[in-house]
Amino acid sequence: MYSEAVSLADSARPISNLTGCCTFSEESFRRLERCPETMKSLGGVLVTLPVHLAKGCTLSRRGRLRSQSISEESLMLSGDNMRETMRTAQLEEGAPACLLPTAYCLLRRLMTRRILILILVASTIVSPLALFAEEGMWLPDISKSLPVARMRLKGLALKPEEIYSTNGPSLKDAVVIIGAGTGSFVSAEGLIITNHHVAFSAITASSTPQTNYIENGFLARSRAEEIPAKGYTVSITRSFTDVTAQVLSAVKEGMTAEERQKAIDARSKELVDAARKNDSALQYQVVDMFNGLSYYLYAYEVLKDVRLVYAPPKSIGFFGGDPDNFEWPRHTGDYAFMRAYVGPDGKPAEYSEKNVPYRPKKFLTISMDGYKDGDFVMVMGYPGSTFRYRESYSIEYRQNRLYPYQIEILQALIDLMTEASKQNQSLAIKYADQIFSLSNAVKNFQGSLQGLRRSNLLERKRADEEQFMQYVNGAPALKVKYGGLLQQFAELYRELKSFDMRQNILSGLINQSETLQLLSAAVGRALDREKAEQQRSPAYSETAIARVKQAIPEMVKQRDPAFERKVIGLFLEKAGNLPRGEKVESIEKLFAGKSGEERKGAEAEFARKLFEQERFSSAEAILKLFDLSAQQLKDLNDPYLNFVIDSVTELQSMSKRTERFNAGVTKLRPLYIEGISSWKKTTLYPDANRTLRFTYGEVKGYKPRDAVWYQSQTTLSGVIEKDGGKEPFDVPERLKQLQARREFGRYLDRKLGDVPVDFISTADITGGNSGSPIMNGRGELIGIIFDGNYEGLGSDYVYNGDLSRAIAVDIRYVFFLTEKFSGADYLFKEMQIRGGESNKQKAVGR
Repeated sequence: MYSEAVSLADSARPISNLTGCCTFSEESFRRLERCPETMKSLGGVLVTLPVHLAKGCTLSRRGRLRSQSISEESLMLSGDNMRETMRTAQLEEGAPACLLPTAYCLLRRLMTRRILILILVASTIVSPLALFAEEGMWLPDISKSLPVARMRLKGLALKPEEIYSTNGPSLKDAVVIIGAGTGSFVSAEGLIITNHHVAFSAITASSTPQTNYIENGFLARSRAEEIPAKGYTVSITRSFTDVTAQVLSAVKEGMTAEERQKAIDARSKELVDAARKNDSALQYQVVDMFNGLSYYLYAYEVLKDVRLVYAPPKSIGFFGGDPDNFEWPRHTGDYAFMRAYVGPDGKPAEYSEKNVPYRPKKFLTISMDGYKDGDFVMVMGYPGSTFRYRESYSIEYRQNRLYPYQIEILQALIDLMTEASKQNQSLAIKYADQIFSLSNAVKNFQGSLQGLRRSNLLERKRADEEQFMQYVNGAPALKVKYGGLLQQFAELYRELKSFDMRQNILSGLINQSETLQLLSAAVGRALDREKAEQQRSPAYSETAIARVKQAIPEMVKQRDPAFERKVIGLFLEKAGNLPRGEKVESIEKLFAGKSGEERKGAEAEFARKLFEQERFSSAEAILKLFDLSAQQLKDLNDPYLNFVIDSVTELQSMSKRTERFNAGVTKLRPLYIEGISSWKKTTLYPDANRTLRFTYGEVKGYKPRDAVWYQSQTTLSGVIEKDGGKEPFDVPERLKQLQARREFGRYLDRKLGDVPVDFISTADITGGNSGSPIMNGRGELIGIIFDGNYEGLGSDYVYNGDLSRAIAVDIRYVFFLTEKFSGADYLFKEMQIRGGESNKQKAVGR
């Protein structure tokens, strides 16, 4: 499923020396703070969804995630639902493994009670617009980039200013970032519709064995019963302004890659600070497009009080589970309703019983008229990451190194969590969201890997680059400018491959064990305090550490030692299998002189004795470590603390190498895109980076393989046909009764003779689009995007109009379930519904 997170936008850059993890730019760090979901980092595992990545994220958080200053190629983090798969800071490609500072990862993990994954994917050069009219995730001011006249012939009935305007209400005011995905306002009272999987973290966070909202669903019968969605925010784009000239004016001739990036980061911060000074009610970020060819200043209104209103049970919201994930035909009711609140003064505020529903400038009208094959549709949302302009070295790295590792390590974690979940219901609830996100990420990676291989993209890209160099070598001026590009990329990737796997494994070991992660936070704090004040990381500020300390008692209480022991064993085994010359120094020091069965026994003993140490057995004991200096920690001469100190130091060293890699590719890529586009004379759109985008297409089936044609719609009868009586194909009894009695009401599609469930279109989407509204030409809501098809998973690299499809749940199925199954049709009273028999209802809103 598509949720992103993701995904960090392509604009974040490394900051220096974040203790214990990879480095992020200050701007990236702020973005991460706005994305709780992204922040639930899966420490140390290269994943790319959604940020929840990942399922943004997630990445789908069931989707894709992405990261940031950690190398883009190897990073792992994930998306608020990383949340906000991440508002999305973008990560460079470099070495992964090092995550956010351990303290920061801990804080987010504790606040959201979830693990996020950062998913990374590569990209390639886009085809000319003339080849695929639907290709591209365009900036929403469509009058500047898209053939509006031709779109009108297809069915667009809105004026460009009704889609995007800063002078009056437009669709941009109705479409929001929520969690690791996207949502849209559907009432004047702040009601938001999104995906079940985007809201899943809120559902699990409020579930207990006694009130299991995962299995039973949740319904608030009144505003007073709506429950806080912990860790969620809602972000609304208010404007975006081209600031390319201002940002690049900071770059001077002769700057090194690192100096250039620091200058860009500093100038971006100046622009953000100036904007904030002018209007402190909004939040700002500078985002790069085309990997740094251009820069935009975005302004967001961020709402901090988000509540869960209604979500169907998992047997509807995630019907088909992992077997159906990314597949078509699909029969999932992947939707949920949430609500945004503000303070009594109408300004964003933290949760309070005194808060009142937010009144959006614009909300969407619901259409019950349906659609047919060939109908024009459009999607607005916040896609997390695509990589359609990446060099062949990036694709080779992902195809042959990153994806295989990610798939292997994440599947191993899923297996361990699944085994732990069988112990009791409390553990099942604890791991439900993580299993959900990781499973989505694994299938995403598998599909992306298959898509890369099936499309022969690497070979095509190399052939393109060979022709490009022939073009360059034919003109002296071009040779001076572009002649050394590919060789410089080759050298950077050679350096990356010399340390990336050990970085991933060591970071995974530290961050996937909650106990080692806590120790790493204490050590990182102590080491950070030895630096000059201006060099210290915000992750270890007094405020940040105070929040970590506050959360530690609950974290220690929730620890699962049996699971941690197995996770530690998993990563120690991976470390032991690394080839000579690529070993993890801190781990080899721990088991010096041991091999074979002797080493396996020592690894098991290390994991077992960690939980027998009195110094780490209680929250009180661990809290004391945060008050010690680095020297005092060393003086304890504790083997576990010594190991963590060595590991943090080793990770810091590798983070500096990652930073150099990121700075290097960041400097080269704008030049690469400029040269390729000049040679190909291609119409370009910017890669997705978690900013608001517009895409369009048509309702259309596809041919996945020889002699097979998939129609564009599924129905309720198909849901019943899949019923197997047990998860994930367990149709609720009440739904079976409704179908048997044909109690379809106004939701019957007379042409189908059934209730429509899901449908597909050629709209170009990716992780982070989960929950995006899919609309007809009048801008009326006809469905909610929740996934992409397996055959189209390679579209993060190159769009294929014959195979790539966006999967959406039909709004008529949503309303059928809301009314007939759950009895929640009271929500309709605050919506504006048109078409079908619904026009008999009194419309409320605008």
